[in-house]
Amino acid sequence: MRKLLAILAPVVLTLSNLSAGRLDVAVIQFPEEKTPEELAVAFSGESLYEMTNSNRTMTKESYLKGGYVLFAQSLAATQGANFSTATRIKDTRADIEGRLGAGTVSVTISLMEGVKAGLRNFERKNYAGSGPLRSGVAQILSMKQTKITSPTVVKGQAKVDRSMMTTVVVAQYTP
Repeated sequence: MRKLLAILAPVVLTLSNLSAGRLDVAVIQFPEEKTPEELAVAFSGESLYEMTNSNRTMTKESYLKGGYVLFAQSLAATQGANFSTATRIKDTRADIEGRLGAGTVSVTISLMEGVKAGLRNFERKNYAGSGPLRSGVAQILSMKQTKITSPTVVKGQAKVDRSMMTTVVVAQYTP
């Protein structure tokens, strides 16, 4: 009986991975204010996997140009199952947890920068989102608008510059 289980276990695991689809998850930051409606329309015709293949968004869609890709990952996910993964690139660690349901997804991404060496500090940023997810269409799971004020000094005169920044968590499921 043990031999039979030992032989069937790799076959079952291989078949379960074949039935799993690809879930692409990304955190993208835009240096200006964006509206959720216009972003949803712009993302609907794009492949998240191809668009986030660099530090900047690579797309022909003008509304999505100029975005910074803070994090992007593709992982195997099965409908109705939880998923979890951890990745480390240089001094940044990313932990992803979530659930892919029938037509919905919820995801939590935790990015931690730094190395535990000497007096160096860690910086942790958490991003989370959930929402409906149609097959093959990139969907916005969460969106955050941040006001940025920064003092500048030009020829002895101090000014305060104000700008907006938009951060979105996006997911796309390909069966």
